[in-house]
Amino acid sequence: MQKDQVALIGVDWGTTSFRAYLIGEDGAALDQIESNRGILSVEPGEHESTLAQAIKPWRNAADGPPILLSGMIGSRQGWREAPYVRCPAGLSETAAAIVTIETATLGEIAVAPGVLDAGASDGPDVMRGEETQIFGALAAMKSVDGLFVLPGTHSKWAKVETGRIVAFRTYMTGEVFAALRNHTILGRLMEAGQEDREGFIAGIRAAQAMKTPGDLLHAIFMTRTLGLFERLRGAQLADYLSGLLIAAEIIGATKDSGDEATVIGSPSLTKRYAEAGAILGLQLRLAPEHCVALGQRALLAEWLKRRSAD
Repeated sequence: MQKDQVALIGVDWGTTSFRAYLIGEDGAALDQIESNRGILSVEPGEHESTLAQAIKPWRNAADGPPILLSGMIGSRQGWREAPYVRCPAGLSETAAAIVTIETATLGEIAVAPGVLDAGASDGPDVMRGEETQIFGALAAMKSVDGLFVLPGTHSKWAKVETGRIVAFRTYMTGEVFAALRNHTILGRLMEAGQEDREGFIAGIRAAQAMKTPGDLLHAIFMTRTLGLFERLRGAQLADYLSGLLIAAEIIGATKDSGDEATVIGSPSLTKRYAEAGAILGLQLRLAPEHCVALGQRALLAEWLKRRSAD
């Protein structure tokens, strides 16, 4: 691989996962490394050695491309806090808030900030890492507007206008699903198995039938009774709960947001959201792969442009 083909090493360093990308000049991911060394598994003072060991095949102390970190690594619990940028936040505002870390083995490292939506009437909301993926999706789609969905432990629904994130909301869908499945009585009847579409659709339909917010708590308990009385098989119950929570999220997130959006994430999750959206009358388009690498390339380019101007 030619050195001049490589633009940077981008690292999406989250709470429980570590993903590093060798990113080309066009934003493509030329190589990828993934591990479970999220920030919760790295002790204070070990971030530099953890990163150096992970990217050793790509870079040595004397020579190598720039390094940009995004995600929870820039949080108060991470390596170096990069304060939040307030909405509306685009590439320019985000690049201006990048902080740097001087290291002995890897030189200067750039850390991307998160984004703060302080304008919502129900309280402030935050994201770290998702903004970089949104910038990547905008670059890949050659778009500057839209509604973007990023499913996960804490799902994000972000509104973008003229290339800037103007507002967003977070839904604890993934974390609530894991907690209910693994730490309540609902999980006692669940059986492991392949994904069951019938159970998933049953959960979506249950969410669709809800009339008031409190109905969700009742529908969650039905995960148990539908299994007790064999209305659903044990292998269908986890998918019922998944469909119920995902559909409840989609219904709540889109009540004032139109009927189409772009979903960014892993193939398994984006597929489930797209299917639930179709049943609920929402068109969820799938974003291109490696949006985080594309976003990190765009963010680094903007940061370097600002530095050269200064």
